[in-house]
Amino acid sequence: MAWPEDCVNQSAQGASNSWRCSSGLDGKSFSLEYPQSNPSLASYFTVTFLDGSSRNMMLTPSETSWEVEGPPTTLGIIEDYTILGFEHILAGLDHLLFVLGLLIISGTAKRILLTVTGFTLAHSISLFLSTMGLINIPIVPVEAVIALSILFLAHEIALKKTNSWTYRAPVIVSFGFGLLHGLGFASALGDVGVVANQILLSLLFFNVGVELGQLAFIAAVVVVYLIFKEIYLRIKLKEFSHSVSSLNLELMIAYLIGIPSAYWVIERSASFLI
Repeated sequence: MAWPEDCVNQSAQGASNSWRCSSGLDGKSFSLEYPQSNPSLASYFTVTFLDGSSRNMMLTPSETSWEVEGPPTTLGIIEDYTILGFEHILAGLDHLLFVLGLLIISGTAKRILLTVTGFTLAHSISLFLSTMGLINIPIVPVEAVIALSILFLAHEIALKKTNSWTYRAPVIVSFGFGLLHGLGFASALGDVGVVANQILLSLLFFNVGVELGQLAFIAAVVVVYLIFKEIYLRIKLKEFSHSVSSLNLELMIAYLIGIPSAYWVIERSASFLI
């Protein structure tokens, strides 16, 4: 085993060795020479730094050296967790369908702004509380209720009862269900983990990434709607205009949202009820 020159073996107990390096290991490398008589041997290494953070690596006959990366920089954390949050929201079809339902129910630009703000505030609160360990709710039933929240919106859109609380105060619906969606975000973040000594920074920019992804989705929906509207006005087919009213279009979206969410409700409920 070849270590940097300033590293000293302090103790050795069987296959376990404890080394101390006076100038640290950031950016330095070490290597392992395998005996030809045992070419399949693999060695697992954990390097623990004084701040409590650690790096792990497994060396194999095909990969015999390792350059130890230093602790993540502030800029690196901002970039990594923003991208992580952005990718998560765009890959989460259930969250996107819920946002789509909110857009349909809200209707006007002002109501959309208030409703989306309520959703953002709610899932930011529950994401923070869950990541910090202040609340701990099993994720399986939470995911089932998230699916149920989408199905609820699909039902409301299909009925289109404009005098209901859902249409009169969509921000209440978005805030209430947003708390559950935040727990879903926290579960995804928990699978990846946060930087030990930069928890708040990791959490903040994961949430920033989620919001950027959400805004990108909303912008895409608006663009598609404007394109559809422009094409519709240019064609000016009377039969088409009579057969496809705004109510029918909303009903189509209700089915688009409702069919997968109904499946998710059954699938996710079965996973913890059986």
